[in-house]
Amino acid sequence: MMRALIVEDEPLLRAELADQLAALWPELEIAGMAENGIEAVALLESLRPDIVFLDIQIPGLNGIEVARHVPPSAQIVFVTAYAEHALHAFEAGACDYLVKPLDAARLLHTIKRLKSRGDGVQAIASEIWRQAMPASAPVFLKWIKASSGSSVRLLPVGEVLYFQAEDKYTRVVTASGEALIRVPLKNLAAQLDPAQFTQIHRAAIVNLQAVDRIERQGAGLQIHLRGRRETLAVSEAYARQFRQM
Repeated sequence: MMRALIVEDEPLLRAELADQLAALWPELEIAGMAENGIEAVALLESLRPDIVFLDIQIPGLNGIEVARHVPPSAQIVFVTAYAEHALHAFEAGACDYLVKPLDAARLLHTIKRLKSRGDGVQAIASEIWRQAMPASAPVFLKWIKASSGSSVRLLPVGEVLYFQAEDKYTRVVTASGEALIRVPLKNLAAQLDPAQFTQIHRAAIVNLQAVDRIERQGAGLQIHLRGRRETLAVSEAYARQFRQM
C-alpha cells in the first residue's frame, strides 16, 4: 500500500483532496496532513511517504522549499493555483502538478501516472528538480504559523527572541508575547539561520540578536536578553561557542 502526505494550509481544500483521493484511489493511505512548511518537513522525516501532494503557497517554508526536503524515493505532485510555479521544472513529465480548483478527471490522470511509475522514476524527478533550481545558499525559515490562545498568528522568524521545548510543543517567545507550535525543537533547529539562531540547551534556541549579555553563574553561563527579565541557561554541551566569542 502506498502512503501519501497532503500539505495544504486551507482546511477545506485539504479535506477535498483527501476525499477525492479516497474515492478515486481507495488503496492509497493518507498517512498525514500538514498545514505549513515546518509541519511538512517534520512529517516527511517521521512518515516517509511515497507521495507528497504539495501546495506552493503555504506559511513557513513554501512548497518549493519543502520540496528540497522530499527524499528521492517519494513522488511530488504540486497542487497550486498558479501552474507556472512548477510547469518549467516538470515539463519532462517526471512529476505532476494539479491546478486549483481540483478536477476529478485531472486527478484521476495524476493517479494513473503515479501508479505506473517504477522505483527509479522519482530519482529522475529529483535530478530534474535539482537542475531546475539554481545553486544558491540554503533557504531558511522566514515565517512561523503559531497558536496563541484561540487565535493563530503568522510570526516573522526575525522577531522571535527564543524557542523553548515544552512537552510536545515548542514555545515561541517574542517581545510582544508567546505562542506555541506543534513542531519538535530538533526539527525546527534545522530550518533556522545559524548566523542568527543558536542552540544553547537541548530544550532552547536563542536569537543572537536578542542577546544583551552573557554572564557566568557558578559553573555555568546565563544569557540575559534585551528588555526581558528572564534569563536562559546555557548547558555545558553548548557553552563552548560562547567561551570562544
